[in-house]
Amino acid sequence: MFHLLSDLPAGRHQARRGGPSIGKAITLAKANTKSWGTGASSFWKIWSTYKDVAHLVTAATLICSESRSAFTRKPSGPSGLAQNQLIPFQMAMLMPDLVIAVALKFEDLGLSVLPHALAEPMLDPETLWRIPPDINVVPISPPVRKIRPQDLAVLNKRRAGNRGKAKVRKTTPVSG
Repeated sequence: MFHLLSDLPAGRHQARRGGPSIGKAITLAKANTKSWGTGASSFWKIWSTYKDVAHLVTAATLICSESRSAFTRKPSGPSGLAQNQLIPFQMAMLMPDLVIAVALKFEDLGLSVLPHALAEPMLDPETLWRIPPDINVVPISPPVRKIRPQDLAVLNKRRAGNRGKAKVRKTTPVSG
């Protein structure tokens, strides 16, 4: 979700509709996943539970995904890791500086982008697992993925405000 969120401002998507927000990222994630437990309510629960470490987890997951892609193009050989051993935890242990460098960019994004009509950033500066600035790691921008036309259609269908018909109770007239 957080990587989707970083793709929105990079391509200036939805700028006229309030800019990037976690709600838009969740809408996209829900539209692009078909497994059990990937509804909007599950994504919101995950976000509220893990948003303080979202930049770190997203960086490790992104590096894992990129490593798997490279592995399919060129396997590491008989003494290297198997593809199923490439997991985010393993990436954090094998390449901690790279994970921290990418996470620094995600942290900056989460602290600098203000969702429309809110006075505070997406990540809470008080509870966020901050990366110390003096650790001698240069931030690396994550690859910007192009938002696909079908994803833009999903975002354009998403309406702000009331998402359904109001529940109107029928009243019986009082005769007098």
